[in-house]
Amino acid sequence: MPRSKPQPSPCLHPSRREFLAASAAGLAAAGSASALRAEAGDTVIRLGIVGCGGRGTGAAIQAAAADPAVRIVALGDVFADQLDSSAHVLARDAAAQFSCPSNARFVGPDCHLSVLDAGVDAVVIAAPPYLRPLHVEAAVAAGVHVFCETPAAIDPAGASRVAHALARARAAGLSVASGLHSRRDPSLASLVADVRAGGIGRPVSVAAHATWGGPWKVAARPSSAAAEERLRNWASHGSLSGGPFVERHVHAIDRALWVLGDRAPAVAEPLSPADGGDVAVCYRFEDGAELNASHVPSVRGSAAMREAVVGTHGARDLVLPADGRRFQATMDAFLRSIRGGSALDDAEILVRGSLVAIMGRLAVARGRAVCWPEMLAATPPLSQVAMSAKV
Repeated sequence: MPRSKPQPSPCLHPSRREFLAASAAGLAAAGSASALRAEAGDTVIRLGIVGCGGRGTGAAIQAAAADPAVRIVALGDVFADQLDSSAHVLARDAAAQFSCPSNARFVGPDCHLSVLDAGVDAVVIAAPPYLRPLHVEAAVAAGVHVFCETPAAIDPAGASRVAHALARARAAGLSVASGLHSRRDPSLASLVADVRAGGIGRPVSVAAHATWGGPWKVAARPSSAAAEERLRNWASHGSLSGGPFVERHVHAIDRALWVLGDRAPAVAEPLSPADGGDVAVCYRFEDGAELNASHVPSVRGSAAMREAVVGTHGARDLVLPADGRRFQATMDAFLRSIRGGSALDDAEILVRGSLVAIMGRLAVARGRAVCWPEMLAATPPLSQVAMSAKV
């Protein structure tokens, strides 16, 4: 049965209070993929993967573990060898749930379109961050449920594109899950609920500091062009990844936003020079609360994190023991929403977390304060500034 596709709705500039308002036009034009499956009497959830690196492959394995009726039916990646490696792992670890013949494995810059045309009900978007706005837009236009890794974009213009696309997804009743996996950690959720209920009085400040080693690197191939090697090592290039403060530290920033009530800061003020490797920012909120966030490269490759919230009557440590179940729990929630027909909606936290991280990096790159309205009104020229920043 052909899938009905949501019709594009006008892209309104997101307001300060709500930049993911649903589009009534999109709702009238599209039905949810789960409803279409019910009409067809099909109990299988057909999953496609766009971006077959470690995260995309891992998400596919978690999807197979989450629901025995999941079938991984299409793969897409820019590099044939990476796609082949992923297919090998999935054939081994997902067994019969990996149902992706060679003619459903797509290579090249337009591979996402081929995956979406392969009759998928849902897609995992795990290609490099600079491509995610394009891939999210295409997935929503195809009427499929979206699992998007974080950050959703590397600049304000990209974040705006994602926000508009996910507004249409909401209107169409599509599930949207984000890679902000801390949200599915029961211990952290309990801690955040306690803080937000007044357990330490009024939260006045949050610290989110991290020291990380350099990103992974793929060894150069003798016959490869420089552009190919750059793309294979996208995590080392800010114009592809957003830089480590955006690509890595977005999770810590999201935890801080969560504990502070899921609201955007009024302004981001730089605390580190634009020409250094460190990125340190003070975010100030309208009620006087602060978030001090920093990401510092490690000389020896060691890693350390310090995250805490301080209130008027106490403090809480936000760094809890690592729980690998966060990734699985996020995928469980995504597929459960598809199966149950009640859409999951991570759109607002996904866009807000990404945009606040971008805001901090821009403040450092520009050497001046950046305010939230400036971020929401950003246009492509600001995107070009962000991509050329050294941080």
